[in-house]
Amino acid sequence: MTNTSTAYSDELFSGAIPLDEVIEFYLDINPWGVQPSTITAYRGRLKHFQEFCTEHDIEYLGDICIDTLDKFQKYLREESSLGATSSIKSCLAALRKFLQYCERREIFDHGFHKLVILPTLSKHEGQDERWLARENAKEIVDYLETYRPFTKAHVVWAILSETGIRQSTLHAFDLDDYDAEERYIAAVNREETGTRLKNGYDGEREISISKDTAQAIDGYIKANRNSITDEHGREPLLTTGNGRLQKSTIRQYVYGWSRPCAIGEDCPVGKDPDTCEAAQTNNAAYDCPESVSPHPIRRGYITYLRANGVPTEDVISERCDANPDTIEQWYDMSTALLGRGLLVSSQQ
Repeated sequence: MTNTSTAYSDELFSGAIPLDEVIEFYLDINPWGVQPSTITAYRGRLKHFQEFCTEHDIEYLGDICIDTLDKFQKYLREESSLGATSSIKSCLAALRKFLQYCERREIFDHGFHKLVILPTLSKHEGQDERWLARENAKEIVDYLETYRPFTKAHVVWAILSETGIRQSTLHAFDLDDYDAEERYIAAVNREETGTRLKNGYDGEREISISKDTAQAIDGYIKANRNSITDEHGREPLLTTGNGRLQKSTIRQYVYGWSRPCAIGEDCPVGKDPDTCEAAQTNNAAYDCPESVSPHPIRRGYITYLRANGVPTEDVISERCDANPDTIEQWYDMSTALLGRGLLVSSQQ
């Protein structure tokens, strides 16, 4: 923090402390070191608390008490536009984080943030339950291997479906991160040059891949990869004619090839691919009710590993860079897998 900002914070946190200014200061300094997209989400969630306080003539932090927190929860349930319990929980969790920061500033007593009671969600309530079963993902990869070998789409699908990584991790891979001989790709945090892993340096790891995926990458590098550097002078693994393959393009590949008609299957909702608007271009693929974004691939992969007895803490958490508690909460769909007969050996 600069001398100027330190002086401003000293002034801000003395005397009567204005709520809106402190929230803005909190979001600007980003004390938790989260990504810009997370700050944007925090801003939107805290806006509900700011609106509530405005309606109730609460201008300063010193006016906030237990009664304020209880009334705010009631307000979220009955008067806000949030609706879903999961959205209310996210909003309250953001408020908790803010109050915890205020505790560090000695505005509130230690532990005050815990007085914000987070609602309990019923099983799977509010989560995006869409997931792509491993067998379905494998069908898409097999199709691309046969009819679109060594293309960017082939490599994107091969890596995502076999590793369960986030699209931001795939976006971050450099050419030198790939070891063809040892068959792994290293996830490296390089936030100073534009590719921060979700969990920063804690997310760095070596991710093993199969022979088939290594062959897809090798073929792509030899036949289709543009020999180019990005704006930071790095050599991306996945490239375009202008530099690094963007995350938006990764999403397009996933949406586009997850349409059943894209791999020659009948449309589950009875549409004619020749006239269906969602079937015409990858840009329109989002409108297909059967298409998925990259995250359901990750969800399907982790679910598959869990359902087949792969240890969560020692293996899945490390490989997929996910907290074991998060995995336990959001990736328990064994019942769905059983119902579809998909509990098979994870060694295939």
